[in-house]
Amino acid sequence: MNRLKRRSRLCVGCKTYIGNTRDENQDSIVLRALQQQQKYFVDDAVCDGKGGLEHGELASQIVIKQIEEWYLQINSWIDIETVDIEILICHLKDLAEECNATVRKLQQEKNIHTGTTMSLFMLVRNYYFIIQVGDSRVYLYREKRLHQLTVDASTTKLKNGRMKQYLNNYLGKSDELWFSCENGEILPQDIFVICSDGFYHYFSENDMRQYETMIRKKQRTNEVCDILINTMMERGERDNISVGFVTV
Repeated sequence: MNRLKRRSRLCVGCKTYIGNTRDENQDSIVLRALQQQQKYFVDDAVCDGKGGLEHGELASQIVIKQIEEWYLQINSWIDIETVDIEILICHLKDLAEECNATVRKLQQEKNIHTGTTMSLFMLVRNYYFIIQVGDSRVYLYREKRLHQLTVDASTTKLKNGRMKQYLNNYLGKSDELWFSCENGEILPQDIFVICSDGFYHYFSENDMRQYETMIRKKQRTNEVCDILINTMMERGERDNISVGFVTV
């Protein structure tokens, strides 16, 4: 397997915004990165409270908080150069199960029916690993092409003469969690996009080509998040909008 022999400077940025029409933001996002020498450990996640359920914002917030606490715990002991990636992946899968249990506990304590999507992205050395629950997404932009890495857990049905998306899977749906996994090797100049559906509805490969240079500049990555979120709203997006970029 080819190794990533040279890394450019890691650039990360993220943003979540309530949008123009919603009363509350049910999206939550976290992005944390650690560098040791020229090796990186990155944890990024987007959660989107399930529409139609109660207090989706609570579910997404509590899961993001748990993911951030997990990162800080790993950060306290990890040696990126020598860590066994398979063990780290096992920890990440355990985290997904624990997040589901946390949402189920929230349901019982508050006597509410709630839930959230979760796209959980991890980068360590020259590999990435994704755990996917629901219909938030992770994209890979490589060699001027945009690739969707995750598969939406949703179904399209006809309702009142219009096609409507229905979420099939989310954290809190049941005690038993089903999730999908994606993984692969990172190549120089890769850009990962982690986002909620409010972002990707109007997002395109041309957007990446237009703003690629800015995304690769550490001082401007967050600026691009703001620009693209505003662009999505101008194109007609009415949902909450969240996006994170990870560039290597």
